[in-house]
Amino acid sequence: MASLTYTAYVSRKIIRFGGLGVLALVVVYWVIGAAWAAYLAAHPPYTAPTVRFGILPKIVFSQKTIDKKEFNLELANDVFPKFKDQTNVYVIYRSKSVIGALEEAKKTAGLIGFNGQPIEASTGIYQFVDSTTNRTLVMNVLADSFKLNYDYLNDQTLLNPDNMPNGDEAVSMAKAFLSQAGKLYKDLDEGTSKITLWKIGFGALTEVKGLTDTNIIRVDFFRKQLDSERNIVSESLDKSSVSVLLSGSSVAAKKIVEVNYKYINVDDSAPSTYPIKTPEVALADMKLGYYWPAKDVETKTVTIRKVSLAYFEPITPVQFLQPVYVFEGDGGFVAYVPAVTEKYTQ
Repeated sequence: MASLTYTAYVSRKIIRFGGLGVLALVVVYWVIGAAWAAYLAAHPPYTAPTVRFGILPKIVFSQKTIDKKEFNLELANDVFPKFKDQTNVYVIYRSKSVIGALEEAKKTAGLIGFNGQPIEASTGIYQFVDSTTNRTLVMNVLADSFKLNYDYLNDQTLLNPDNMPNGDEAVSMAKAFLSQAGKLYKDLDEGTSKITLWKIGFGALTEVKGLTDTNIIRVDFFRKQLDSERNIVSESLDKSSVSVLLSGSSVAAKKIVEVNYKYINVDDSAPSTYPIKTPEVALADMKLGYYWPAKDVETKTVTIRKVSLAYFEPITPVQFLQPVYVFEGDGGFVAYVPAVTEKYTQ
């Protein structure tokens, strides 16, 4: 019969080595788990596009004469950027009721000093007039867009500004106006802004370089990127669909002289994924003339140096925000090619 001393000795050995064994198993389990998690992160399981919105309408671009060109490719490392085979498509909220939208428009107009009854110019288009300040406000109530205008080009008092704001002050003033109107949405506030300086002369604006020559400042608001990396592009490359023009007048009603506001209300909470063309296929479309030149050049041969994915802000009242390939080349050439595969557009 084993002695109590020997039994205790064996028990201690079992506990010691058993504990080491358990610890080793925990370490191995942790290492294997971490390695598997890293593998899944690098090789996530494939998820097929959801295509919940069915067949999408084709993107409509404005009419332009498109000349067939020859395209060469010179990209970094001579390869296309890596894109997934699918990307998000978003729903755009639009009012379906003119009456309800008009009531909302009246509230917006009242917030910026237009308290009279509007005149209906056409279906969904209403004009407000403030005779006291000689300002007009034209609102497309169904598209949630408007243009505020003061005849600043013919106001001689604006030529020599009392106190011209600097760039930061102009952005703050423009944001304050949009906020007052209830139109400073989060993606505008958190996006980027661009300042350009202008001078009134002979009934038109001329862009200038220095603040000393400036009597109008334009602030363009570009929305925050979607999907954390995708820009929303429009027909105009240098100008956004939301802009505010400011003067240096000390008269309150003359400080904001023009506002162009076209905002699409994108539901970013529940997008659906759709299969997209490869950049190689999109380039082949371009070579066949199936592209839209956001900025064209006269040369018949263009070298493409950058390719990216973005979302195109629609020019017609459609329900979806869709992706486009953006091709950028020499001479400032920029072209858009619809990215969703032909199978899912009509």
